Amino acid sequence: MSETAPMNVIAIVVTYGPDDRLDCQLDTLACQVSTIWIVDNGSDEETIDRLQSHERALGPRLNLILNEANQGLAAAQNQGIAAALGDGADWLLLLDQDSIPAKDMISQLLCAAENYDCPERIGFLSPIHGDDTGGTGSPVYAHGYGMGIKRYWLAEGEVDDGLAFAMASGCLVPADRLREIGNMAADFWIDYIDYDFSFRIRRAGYRILGVGSARLRHRLGETHSRKVLGLSVGYRTHPAFRRYTIYRNRVRVMRAHGIQFPGFLAFEALSITKDLARLLLVEDDKLEKLRAIIIGVWDGLNGRGGFRKI
Repeated sequence: MSETAPMNVIAIVVTYGPDDRLDCQLDTLACQVSTIWIVDNGSDEETIDRLQSHERALGPRLNLILNEANQGLAAAQNQGIAAALGDGADWLLLLDQDSIPAKDMISQLLCAAENYDCPERIGFLSPIHGDDTGGTGSPVYAHGYGMGIKRYWLAEGEVDDGLAFAMASGCLVPADRLREIGNMAADFWIDYIDYDFSFRIRRAGYRILGVGSARLRHRLGETHSRKVLGLSVGYRTHPAFRRYTIYRNRVRVMRAHGIQFPGFLAFEALSITKDLARLLLVEDDKLEKLRAIIIGVWDGLNGRGGFRKI
């Protein structure tokens, strides 16, 4: 057990055709956790060879679960969670394959947990997500006035226990919380898994803590630019399949948790308005993506999950 991980912290990384960022991630992660479980979702032989090379280098501290086909992100996370709990984890760290933790990220998260007034109420802790530009990082979303959600940036050293939701990648979860709350929603496949988990955590009475001193570099997506009315508009986009899963699962989350968290409904209404405006104004393949959105909304209203080819 390393000096920066005084408790049994086990990391779970889901991979599918990872690039070289995974090598950097494992180098940074290995000195911060007791064990790493990589769950690969059907990558090619070259990727498997890379993963097995890392397994040989790290020995028993790195374990592989190799799925023959893509099981979806949530199902793969659940495989890793089961393995980590079986290994006696005290804390579980969830990571995407393109997320690189700072060298002190886990110690900062554990320190925040140790200094929190009510550690038994911790649902999970989240770092600040930044991209490779080294900017201020992504904002957090916390309880605002009334039932609203406020968007702001956590200061260095600040801890906010009122987050409304947080990304799964980089979150540090007490093992007992996963035993109580249950697994990730496997039939979501991808997208909105972390929203659903966040709201289940909060509905059980636990808190989501944002930790301003804990940092995670995360690939936030490729930015495109297009001229609209003479102005350059920057935007990130998703292909049709992702538009389908985003809208299907956001409808399912809104139906499952919207009454308990009405501020989220208002937040999503604004997000949907902005997304559709961006799609219609600047994105390519408009009809294909709109068709995927309509199918996604319909399937969400009917409770459909799993993989669907669009």
